[in-house]
Amino acid sequence: FFGNSTTEPPISSQHMTTEGDGDQYRGSQADGLLAPLSDNDEMSHPPSADDDNHDNDNSEDEMTCHTDNKHWNIHTGEKSFVCSVCGQRFSEKGTLKIHTRTHTGEKPFVCSLCGQSFSQKGSLTMHIRTHTGEKPFVCSVCGQCFSQRGSLTMHRRTHTGEKPFSCLICGQRFSEKGSLKIHTRTHTGEKPFACSDCGQSFSLKGHLIYHMRTHTGEKPFACMDCGQRFSWKGHLISHTRTHTGEKPFACSVCDKRFSLKGSLNDHQRTHTGEKPFSCSVCGQRFSRKGHLIYHTRTHTGEKPFACPVCDQRFTQKGHLSCHTRIHTGEKPFACPDCGQRFTRKVKRHKCAGKKRNQNEAANESVTV
Repeated sequence: FFGNSTTEPPISSQHMTTEGDGDQYRGSQADGLLAPLSDNDEMSHPPSADDDNHDNDNSEDEMTCHTDNKHWNIHTGEKSFVCSVCGQRFSEKGTLKIHTRTHTGEKPFVCSLCGQSFSQKGSLTMHIRTHTGEKPFVCSVCGQCFSQRGSLTMHRRTHTGEKPFSCLICGQRFSEKGSLKIHTRTHTGEKPFACSDCGQSFSLKGHLIYHMRTHTGEKPFACMDCGQRFSWKGHLISHTRTHTGEKPFACSVCDKRFSLKGSLNDHQRTHTGEKPFSCSVCGQRFSRKGHLIYHTRTHTGEKPFACPVCDQRFTQKGHLSCHTRIHTGEKPFACPDCGQRFTRKVKRHKCAGKKRNQNEAANESVTV
């Protein structure tokens, strides 16, 4: 490959430098977590015409030789630097030094603006862009800018349609490695994110964050129109449509529109007759998951919704809401004909106003 193969002892670690994470390291015994090579260990590297005349005091020659050693490791696969904590091996001293910080927790790179610390200089560089707003990576197709090269790489796949990551179990392909990792958990059942309060586990970190708000009561998302707050951003988006009247989801069969995608899915089953939710006790099937949950309580006797006034319990939240109005006297539903008000929606009642309106309409038609 490089001519006649030769070997020579490695360059002394006291003179070896590397640019593992952007800063220069000089080896010494103070690097406690570096496992030293024994006297019998040798590092193969390509021969040099100047080997016989090598001058140890010439720093420029040392750097050239060290660069040759790093490149030679690419071909040999040699990993001479060993972590004394976990035994993981590395081909460069700088990479080992970065790795040791996962054990020591050292974060030597500090943001001068907010004080946040990082274990790698590159991570600090990316973080600083959150302050400066710098987005140096530009998509050549649409011009969209990104603060990280990796974000640009993933974005380009929206143009190319490339999906380089494939599930080994079902063959489904993904444009992002993280999406594949999440998908794999649907096969393995892995739920690596556990709630520290109740122990419930989740397959996605985001789901754990949302769940934790059920314990803390945090509701960080506020409606700009009415001030109502929500623990989920999706709930805020759905709520906002009650103000705007937006219904972006349309049925492909009857063109009826809905404000929620889930409501559209439920509606479409009225056309298909699909009932995908089955009771594990009696086998009865339902088109909506919520209906199955309500039904299951007829077997378990569970009544999770309690009145805060009289402690009467209910199987459905809607039943509790109607009951609570007995105590508050609230009557939010009004008859459009006579104005009579009710605690719940009423389809029919003895409405004198409606009869009067019908009589008036009939008299007008006779007069005409």
